Amino acid sequence: GGEAALLAGDLEARGERRLLARHRRLRAEVLVVPHHGSRSSSTPAFVAAVRPRYAVFPVGYRNRYRFPASEVVARYRAAGARVLETQATGALRFVLDGRPGLGPPWAYREAARRLWHDAPRGP
Repeated sequence: GGEAALLAGDLEARGERRLLARHRRLRAEVLVVPHHGSRSSSTPAFVAAVRPRYAVFPVGYRNRYRFPASEVVARYRAAGARVLETQATGALRFVLDGRPGLGPPWAYREAARRLWHDAPRGP
């Protein structure tokens, strides 16, 4: 067991620093990435402290802010996280039940896939 999830909300760099100063152990298997993956969040120190297995970017399709920032996505990938963006996955479900090993997440768009979602195949 010992799996944890951290839902960082709209935390920005200043808030990340304050959180790190108060809590030394921030390790989480699942991180809902702060501030939708904007450039004002996900400092290298925060990413290193959390070391998420899954970095979930809660973003909408064609969002006007163009979140997530590519350098923030790269920072999580470089830290070894599997990056998931909700505009592509839809709703996500993780099971953190205290048993060893976190299984892969359930993703709505994959589970609810329809025939017309597939690209046509032909000659």
